[in-house]
Order: sequence, then structure tokens, then C-alpha cells
Amino acid sequence: MALTYEQIVRICKQINDKHMPDGQAFVDAVDKWLERYDGENGKEFMFQAFKKLLSLVDEHIHTIERKVNIRPTCTKGCTHCCYFPIITTRAEARWMMAHIAKLPNDEQERIYKHIQWYTQHYAEQIKRVETLDFTEERNFKKIYMKEQLPCIFLNPQTNTCFIYDVRPIPCRTYVNYCSPSVCAESHMPNEPFSYEFLYEFYIESLHDLIQTLIYEGEDVGIDYPDDLFTMDYLFCYFINEKK
Repeated sequence: MALTYEQIVRICKQINDKHMPDGQAFVDAVDKWLERYDGENGKEFMFQAFKKLLSLVDEHIHTIERKVNIRPTCTKGCTHCCYFPIITTRAEARWMMAHIAKLPNDEQERIYKHIQWYTQHYAEQIKRVETLDFTEERNFKKIYMKEQLPCIFLNPQTNTCFIYDVRPIPCRTYVNYCSPSVCAESHMPNEPFSYEFLYEFYIESLHDLIQTLIYEGEDVGIDYPDDLFTMDYLFCYFINEKK
């Protein structure tokens, strides 16, 4: 059953008071992965760690949902949140590129053709928002949303995500438990819940893993620290990659 906004507010307080994670599970996971690392391939290790950390974020969300007895009303094919500005680090974008490179050739080709189409089809919207400063402009989300620029990885034929398995943190942590109509009626509804507090654990874990491997002289496949702390709109990494 879909919740009301008032119920969501009460549940938020319950989560804040009783069910906020302390990040220890992320610390333990990092320690376990490093104990198993045999030093063979730092790039592949970091790529796999990136995917595991994304899954760990999902697990934390599901655990909290069970504790407060709530279930998302988000359904496959619902794309309202796919028009939000998605901001990631350059490192994450590189790992997403690595994910695409591991897909079957026909899937890769489909994605690359879509990126080419997207770049041309949304050229005017891209031009208007790619320089929108999300660090300085207080209303950047509203300005961005008015353009109705979809995520570069939204498949317009199926309303599904081309890279769902490695979709970034903003996509995973924004969840609706109220009526789906609230997302249809407003670009920026108040009802959906954000688990963005998990981002700190996630990024610190990536940082710890990379630092440890670099200290041991391993090649982690990214330019550290720049790639881990440089942030931009997700589409910027990929339209620039194809230019």
C-alpha cells in the first residue's frame, strides 16, 4: 500500500532515531576484500569492488525497508526520476565504461549508437545544462529538470536502464514509497525518500581501497586522486568520450 507524505515523515524520523547505519559493514567488507586480494590485477579488483559496493548500498536500503516495514512503489518502466541531474565522479564513469566494454558486442553497439543519437537529439538541451554549475547555482536541479533531459542511459524504446547493474548511487538511493502519481505530477516531489547518507560510506570505502592498492604499487586503472574527486553530470563523461 502506498504511504502518505505524513507517514513518510514519521518513518524518516524512525529511521533517523533507530536505524541509521554506522558504516561498519562497509569497513568490514573492505577489510575482507583486501585480505583476499592476491595482487594479480588491480584494475579488475577495483572494478569488481565498485560493483560490490553498489550492491552493499542496495543491501543497506533493503535492510532499512524491512526494519520499518515499507516497500517501494517504483516499478519497471517508471522513468520520472531518470530526468534528474545525475552527478558522479570521473572514477565511477570509468568503471561504467569498463562495464559496457564487458558486455556482448551487440549490446555495446546498441549503447554506443544510442549515445550518438542522444548527443545529436538533445544537443540544445545538453548545451544549456552542461555548464550549469551544480556547486554554485542553488536552483540547479529545478533549472535542469525544466529541460526534461533524460539520463543518457535511459532506453527510450523500453523505458529501462542500459547499465542498470552499475547505475550510480543517486539512482539507487532515491526511492518512492508514496503513490507513483506524485512523481508524475511534479518534477521535484517532496514525497520520495533519499538514502544519500549511504554515499559517505560508499565513497570512503572506494578511497580506502584505492589508497591501499596504490601504496602497494598497484595500478588501479584511474588517475588518483583526481578521478575520485572530480565530479560532473554523468552524460558529460560519455558524450565527451565519443567526440
